[in-house]
This record gives sequence, C-alpha cells and structure tokens, in this order.
Amino acid sequence: MAPHGSGYETPRLSVPMHDLHERAPTPQSITRRRLDISPKKHRKASAPLQIVFVGVAVRDRSDLDDKGPEYAIAVSDGTGIVQAEHNFRPKGESTADALEYILDLAKKYSTQRGHKIQILALARTCTGLKEESTFTPSPLPSSGKPDFLTRVWLELDAIPYLGSHDAAEGQFSLDAQATAAVEEALGNLVAMSSSTVKISVSPLRQVLVDADFRVHLYSLPVLKSITSPALWNTFSGLGQALAAQKTNVAFFSATPRGGGVALMRHSLMRIWNAAGLNVRWYVPAGDASVFNITKRKFHNVLQGVADPDVLLHDDDKALFEAWTTHNFKRFWAGEDSPLRRLDIAVIDDPQLTALIPIIRRDSPRTKIVFRSHIQIRADLIDKGEKQQKATWDYLWSFIKQADLFVSHPVKEFVPKVVMDNLPVVYMPPSTDPLDGLNKPIEKSVLNTYRHTFDSAVQSSDGRKVDWNRGYIIQVARFDPSKGIPHLAEGYRLFREHAEKTGEFEHPPQLIMTGHSSVDDPDGTLVLHQLHEQIQDKKFDGIREDIYAIRAPPSDRLLNAMLRGSDVVCQVSTREGYEIKVTEAIHKGKWVIATNAGGIPLQVRDGVDGEIVEPEDPQGIANALINFYANDKLKSSRSEKTANDIHDVRGGRHSDKDAGPSERDLSIGNATMWHLNWAKLIGLSGHIELTKEQEALCDRLDIPRDGRQCSVESIRNKRVWEDVLVPGFAKEDKK
Repeated sequence: MAPHGSGYETPRLSVPMHDLHERAPTPQSITRRRLDISPKKHRKASAPLQIVFVGVAVRDRSDLDDKGPEYAIAVSDGTGIVQAEHNFRPKGESTADALEYILDLAKKYSTQRGHKIQILALARTCTGLKEESTFTPSPLPSSGKPDFLTRVWLELDAIPYLGSHDAAEGQFSLDAQATAAVEEALGNLVAMSSSTVKISVSPLRQVLVDADFRVHLYSLPVLKSITSPALWNTFSGLGQALAAQKTNVAFFSATPRGGGVALMRHSLMRIWNAAGLNVRWYVPAGDASVFNITKRKFHNVLQGVADPDVLLHDDDKALFEAWTTHNFKRFWAGEDSPLRRLDIAVIDDPQLTALIPIIRRDSPRTKIVFRSHIQIRADLIDKGEKQQKATWDYLWSFIKQADLFVSHPVKEFVPKVVMDNLPVVYMPPSTDPLDGLNKPIEKSVLNTYRHTFDSAVQSSDGRKVDWNRGYIIQVARFDPSKGIPHLAEGYRLFREHAEKTGEFEHPPQLIMTGHSSVDDPDGTLVLHQLHEQIQDKKFDGIREDIYAIRAPPSDRLLNAMLRGSDVVCQVSTREGYEIKVTEAIHKGKWVIATNAGGIPLQVRDGVDGEIVEPEDPQGIANALINFYANDKLKSSRSEKTANDIHDVRGGRHSDKDAGPSERDLSIGNATMWHLNWAKLIGLSGHIELTKEQEALCDRLDIPRDGRQCSVESIRNKRVWEDVLVPGFAKEDKK
C-alpha cells in the first residue's frame, strides 16, 4: 500500500432520506459534551487495556450557516454508555473531515485512557460509507489512505461495524443513533467475548458471514492495491463475466467455524460479496455422533493416522446417511430449496458427500464439484489396504457422481480410481492477508493479546508466559497428524543442547496452541497425551517452559502470537496443505516444517525456512539449533518484521520476491475458482464482454457463445502453475 499522506479523501458522503431535520438540534441546544482524554495518573504501563465499544453517527448540517457536520460519539463498556461526545465541526468541513477527526480522537482516547476499542459501529446517517459491489473498484486516493472503515480495522484494531438502516431509522437524535449502532454491534458478539463476531445462519442454514456483511474489514480498493495487476485483471475479468450471466454458486461444508476450510470460506464470501458475485455458503446442523464418524473413520483413516482397529461399519454408514437426509429435508428441500437454483455446487470434504446424489437427483443441471482438503493416502487405497479401502469405497460411491474433483496440488493425494473416472484439477487452499489472522498489529495492541493468552494459561494451570524470553510456536489443532509429540521431544533435545553449550542465559519457551472445531473430537485426547508425555522425568527441567492450550476464539490472538514468536514450527506427519505455514511466511517468520503433504510446496527450503523429515525429533532440534545460531535470521525474532499498518503486504508475484505466493492468498484462490466455474458452465453469448475479457477467455480457452463446456483442457493440471501463470507472463509483458 502506498505510504499515508496528509488529508483524507473518500467518495462524497451525503445525507439520506431518513435524516430527521425537524429534530436536528442547533448549536445552542446541545450541551457540548467531550470525551475525557486526559491521561490516567496512576495507571501502570504494564496494566491491561480496558475494553470499550464505540458508536458513531455523523451527518451534514447544510441547514446551518456557521457550522459544519454534526457528530455524536457514544462509548459503552458493554453494559451501557459510560461516556459521550456530541458537537459540530467547523464550517467548511465535510462529513469525511468529521470522520477523520473522530478517528484521530479515538486514537488519542485509547492511548491516553488506556482503553482498547473493540468495535467502532458507524450509524447509517450518511451514504457513501462503503463502495457498491463491483469488480472494478475505485483506486485508492492519491494520499494512499483507504476508506474510513478499513482504517478503523487497520489503525485501531477495532471491528468496523456498519449499522443497519433499522437501527438508524426512528431514533430521536444523533446521540440515539450512535447508541443504537453500538448496541446492535454488541448483539453480534459471541457471549463472554469482546472481540469475536457470532456465526449466524439463516433458516436455510446459509452462513451469514461477517454479521451478514455489516462488519466491513476492508474494501476492494485496498485488496487491489496489494495484488499484482496480472492477477487482478484475471480475477476481475472472469468474475465480472460470471456475475453478468447471474451465475449461482453454493459451497456446502461441515461447520461455519473452526479449521482451515471455514476460514477460507469466510474470506472468499467476503470478497465475492464485495465484488457482486452470487456465491453462498451452507452448513448442516451438526451432530457429535456423526462428526465422531466423519473425523475418526473418514478423515483419520484416509490420512493413515487412525488406529488399526478403527473400521467403518454398516451402522456408521446408516447414521451418516440418515443425518444427511435429515438436513436435506429440514433445510434444503421444497420450493425454496437453494439446490434448485444452483449452477454449481461445491462439496467440501467427506462430511457432506452423501448430499451429492441428492443434488444430482433434484437438480440435474447443477454442476457438482468435490473439493478434497486432506492428504488422502492414495497409495494405501490403491494397494487395497482393508482399513483405507473400506472407507474410500463407501465415499467414492457418492463422489463418483460429481463433475470435477479438486485436490491439493499433490498427485499422490488422488486415488487411481478418481484419476481414471473423473476430471481432476489441483489447487491449494488460501489465507486472507487482510483478515484477523494476517493484518498488521501495533505493538501496544500485541500486548493486549498477550494479556488475553496469559489469562487463558492462568485459568488452565496458574502459569504465565515470560514474554521477554522469546518463544517457539506451533499453531495447529491438537490433532494426531500434527506431530505434537515429536515437537515436544524435539524441543527437549534442543534444550538439552542449549544446556550443554550454555548458549542461552534465558532459553526460549515452547507454545503449542490453536483453535478447536466442533467436528473434531480428537483434540482433548491428543492434549491429554501431550500432558502425559511431558510428565516424564526427561522433561523435569523444562516442563514449566512448555505451554499447550486451546486458544480463546480470536483470530487476532493467533495473529499476535505468531508475530511475537521467534520461529514457527509446523511438524505434521500427514498434511494436505497447512495454511498456518503461509500465514507465518506472510509475517516474515522462519518456518521449521516437515516434508509432509503439500508443505514443501509452501516453504522454499533455505529461503522461507527449513524442511525436516516427519516424526524426526532430532531433525527438529537440529533445525532449532541452526536457527538460533544464524544471525542472518534475527529478523524473524522481531515482532516488527512485516508488521506495518501503513504498508499492508500481499503475496509475491514471482519466486524472486519475499513472502508467500499469491497462489496461496484469497484473491489467487478466488481466481482459480472463477476459472473452474467458467470451464464447467461456459459464458453465455448474451453477455457483452470487453476486448480484454475476450482476449482473456481466448487465452484460457473458456467456452462461450454456446460452445460445448468441458474441463478436459485443464484435466490433471495445476490450476495456478499450469493454466494461470502462463497467462500472467503474457500480461506482465504487456
């Protein structure tokens, strides 16, 4: 992003029809209340910040000769309004100038009073607060500053919430509108949380992402500014064509929160909503008994990490199919069924595979994509190993009815029967460079998240992390495939070496943490096994330096924990494609990762980190020793690396650059989906394409004007490297 300059530029904000001028106060009728921004005299620098929530309302007052916009600020502690400010800006200022003043005031208020604003809710008292949905967003202004809501997210680390029209309508005053906005925003937080937005679903189980898009983390101009022109032109060219012909797409996955699939879906829905493409996301009503089957007898078996006696039985199959049928009949059947209107349905992983024949029956015209997100042990399936083959044969009875099989970019993940009978394409998962997991975080705010993590640790076992000593971290679910016992043993060996050499006065600690997921019953068992492991006498001298805890449900907490670490580990024994590796590289962290699944495609050995073999504690220890001995890698140990709120990072466009590939970020992933969809259904001859779009379609061999649709031209290809990148090269030359 360009450096910030002076002045704030934004599209003109205008007064909406519902503004109530008959109740508009005059300057004489307002008691000019001001927020208290005087420093707290006895507050210690180490004290945790006090959490507050802010509502803001601004409107133009062209009816006054000597005053500018009127504004109101309401500060809540979560139970009620504790402070407020209501006043006018000078004559000649615009509503955009008033918002600039409020943003500066919010920063001063936070710093001086020791407060952390968790939400800034903006009442809909003027229009132009966010761009209309479009694939061709306005460029950033010459100042380089993004829109107000994006700046709230980046500069205040507060959730930017745009209040509903209902909350603004009918209120007596601007004060009341500011209060209504923050109260509505608070109603969208998870109970007992001050920073996690509820996951809401519609009566049809559609996931209403970002509080039904009232939360606005960033705008498309910002995303465009950190994306290479070649990628953006492909994303927008294909996406705009699909939107013009009203393409209707839906994803179906197991859960709306927890795990990498849900994180990806949130990000992609956010982008497609901002761009104007009709893509929705549905989840079933979950069931613990069914998720026990899908995790332990589907996922774990297919990954080759299940105990040998774990087998899929007929009663498991009956329960799984009955649950699928129940969800279909309850939510997705009938005249208003979303299935009847779909051009494309994407089924994520095995949990909803039994839905495939139902879609095929009820909506024959719908193209069905099965998206596999795990490392399938195709070698065991192809050899006919009883455990894997029994599970796979059952799931294949559903999957074989799909039109396209999408796998992580490792051919060994795809059984031969799939290669022989379905078109297969390869594409990686992705992460969002601007969401809570990846956006830059100011140092003062990093300390807030450390307090949060300390509170969780203290609640668990009474300890606190020594943040001055530094730490090694692995962020992952407590899953049998994540190599957790090997990391603990590797850390022990590293500490043994450090003790012998006297290299450290205060050696780094080890933190293993991650979120849980409702469809993962293994977490508690794996965590208990780890606690048993470190009770061994071998760990007596270092046990207190090992922290293993489920993280509170906050993406920004995990972001802060990664940013504050010395080095990041991801030592999986089985892995599809670990997005936490991408996130660590995006933060400029050195990554010690295993040669498992798709991880070697993410980490350039010797450039982004060091690759070790799976299940090799001594290899992990050696990599840690190498890291701490190499002065050239000291930047990884700094929380300032790649952490500037005025210079948000995207991905690298070529191997010569630093950071993760654009392939592994959300905009690259969305573009790969656009290509798959355009191949599956083609582009209608009734939509008008620009010359650039026509050239793009010719280059990518997209069927249009009634040509027969086919994915044969991309069969067995890596969508990014084999299809898109050659086109980028031509675009770059142009």
